[in-house]
Amino acid sequence: MPALTPFPASSERLLYTPVTQENFAELLTVYNSNPDYMEYAYGQRAVTIKEVEADHEENLGYADSFSYCLREASEGLIVGIAQFILCNPRDGHPWLGLIMLHSEHQKKGYAKEFLDQLIHWYRENGYSSLHLGVLEKNAGVIPFYEKYGFQVYEERVTEKLGRVICLSYALTQV
Repeated sequence: MPALTPFPASSERLLYTPVTQENFAELLTVYNSNPDYMEYAYGQRAVTIKEVEADHEENLGYADSFSYCLREASEGLIVGIAQFILCNPRDGHPWLGLIMLHSEHQKKGYAKEFLDQLIHWYRENGYSSLHLGVLEKNAGVIPFYEKYGFQVYEERVTEKLGRVICLSYALTQV
């Protein structure tokens, strides 16, 4: 695979900046604004900065991984986080690990705007598919991904997260 084009710094309403340790306190507010997801993923309705840091370190443990703060372009306020990798060692496919928006910024089209940018970037860099997993307890987000064009292809059970529904998106579709 040739050298990657850099991930865009922005889209219409969002700025994308790599996550650094200085962002963990801001990201903690994003995580804890989603208590149901925190309970599904961490077994508790609120997490500490240590969990945010551990999540970031776990993502960066994968080769060719990315972790970005999503910020409103107009004011620079943090609205979410996204994590993705180029090659999941389990199956060799690129994966979207996480799009998490602060609860106050959900249902405003930010997730779709980021996903549009991510898919364009993967296509631009020659990838043919994008995969993601949804926790069974968070299955309410599946219609969002299906409406976008993702299709369920597998369900698996993991010790840490329980049942996970896997979806893929063919990057060759227009």
